[in-house]
Amino acid sequence: MVTLARRRGLSKTILILVGVLVVAVAVWWFLVRSDAPPAPDLATAIETAAAAQATTTAPPATTALPATTTAAPATTGPPATTAPPATTVAATADPSGTWMVDPEIGSFQDFTSSWVGYRIDEELGRGIGATTAVGRTPLVTGTVELDNGVAASAEVTADLRGLKSDRTSRDGKVLEVLHVDQHPEAVFVMVEPVPLTAGATEMSATVPGTLTVNGVSVAVEATLEVTLVGDVLAVVGTLPVVLADHDVAAPSASIVISVADSGVVEFQLFLTRAAGGTG
Repeated sequence: MVTLARRRGLSKTILILVGVLVVAVAVWWFLVRSDAPPAPDLATAIETAAAAQATTTAPPATTALPATTTAAPATTGPPATTAPPATTVAATADPSGTWMVDPEIGSFQDFTSSWVGYRIDEELGRGIGATTAVGRTPLVTGTVELDNGVAASAEVTADLRGLKSDRTSRDGKVLEVLHVDQHPEAVFVMVEPVPLTAGATEMSATVPGTLTVNGVSVAVEATLEVTLVGDVLAVVGTLPVVLADHDVAAPSASIVISVADSGVVEFQLFLTRAAGGTG
């Protein structure tokens, strides 16, 4: 009788432990586990730009006419091999002109398209720990004017109503604190020309500009990497953002006890030459 009672007690204990484990896994899966994508990377952007304009070509096959000769037959060599199709990307000779963000390159499903987003740290309550919140929007337009090795002007606009992260509950709070109903767009405008490195295939630059979020414009400096891949200008980078500077209050939720008061805006852009541009 005592043994049976002990077995029942042990079974209850095991069930309780299993229940606690299930709850812990559920909390981790839905609240702590982060599907945040990695920061923008120029090497990945180059692959996307190349794939978007790659063409497969092969030399046309030719058939030799039989030769008429009285000489001794020539020694026959090994059979000719046909080279595999080559992947080629056309190059732009002179990048001077107007370039525009091309929404047709890549896919937002795997973040290979053009996008603008945020990255900011969150502190979760109930002893869960911290996580990094990342949200992005593919609704991006913009132009860059290049003139004789100088970025003469640039302006990029992101529609914040398209912001998506790995949690829909977070997305609603973000849209609320950004007041997207009144100020749906974030805009970056370069304020002075930036020389480009002559002959460089890849380059880094610090670009001064103004960032307008929630209707408030703030002077910022964007750090970016840029390269010309065939006929596509690939640009990745970040710029710092302080929420209070834009009159934005950090979002809160039942599980989020605090959000950092600063973060970064990050972006990946693919631009192609505007119709009628030189090249």
